[in-house]
Amino acid sequence: MRWVGAMSLAACRVEFGDPARSVSSVEDEAPSGEVWVYTSLYPPVAEAVERELRVRYPTLEPRVFQAGSEKVAQRVEAEWSAGSSPACVLLTSDPFWYVRLKSEDRLLPYLSPRVLQIDRSFVDPDGTWTAARLSLVVLGVRDDAVVRPAAFADLATPAFRDRATSGDPLASGTMFTWLAFLAEREGWDTIGAIEGNGLVAAGGGSAVRERVESGERAVGVMLLENLLSATSSRVVPVFPTDGAVVVPGPVAIPRGCPNPGAAKVVVDFLLSPEGQALLVAGDMYGVLPGTPAPDGAPALDTIGVRPWAPGFAERAAAAASDTKAKWAALVSR
Repeated sequence: MRWVGAMSLAACRVEFGDPARSVSSVEDEAPSGEVWVYTSLYPPVAEAVERELRVRYPTLEPRVFQAGSEKVAQRVEAEWSAGSSPACVLLTSDPFWYVRLKSEDRLLPYLSPRVLQIDRSFVDPDGTWTAARLSLVVLGVRDDAVVRPAAFADLATPAFRDRATSGDPLASGTMFTWLAFLAEREGWDTIGAIEGNGLVAAGGGSAVRERVESGERAVGVMLLENLLSATSSRVVPVFPTDGAVVVPGPVAIPRGCPNPGAAKVVVDFLLSPEGQALLVAGDMYGVLPGTPAPDGAPALDTIGVRPWAPGFAERAAAAASDTKAKWAALVSR
């Protein structure tokens, strides 16, 4: 499968028109002042980005608020409701949130010069967001597992009764994306069968890996990066035959950002080879062509992935509240 054909967040291939009019650059400017980055990047990666920004731009004062995607969204939206937010860069892993923010005119369009190198599937046609990193939802089992699932759908079978675990789709943007894909293709009967088969859906990726590592659960739905980051773990990835789920992590500048010039510099850095290298060092895939895969990970174009069908992102974003309510009702039975 050719990777660029597998992913489309827009209804069609994006065209920017005249690049001279559409793409701007602030790379030659000297950014200064405070700029807040709200991100779901893992703390070590977020800290590395902050350190590098300080080194590259001595007059810049980058500040980072780090939390899960859902908590970042809750915080910034609460701040907006209260009147204003210091957030200038949003960098999380819930692509549907950005679709909704765009529909609410919450995002400031900005096309970094780097977008001309990035596959158009990863760039909003109106320039309100650009994917900065890619995560991959796979299955994980212990290396000594005798029975292994081949597909996500296997989690509903008797072989994995009370033996499967995942993160919480209500707290994790990546797990919500996995849930949205299941709802779109397999439907709620299958989701109900997986949950009713004894799935434990709690915590984040590390908690899922630990449950599988300890033998508490035989198989986990988790991010490949959670496996790559655990150098001594006995949990190994299984790339599902019904398609791994790719989760783009967008970067965007919200309207009302107190320092938009500095925010644009941060976006430019994240999409630069140096910025991409920091994200890949955190075991995520980059979006800039030529960026190597994370250590120990296969190249993306060698993995079977679920296609983002035209309109899927918009449908999933519109149904997000209903999807979460349905999931909450399932797990509270």
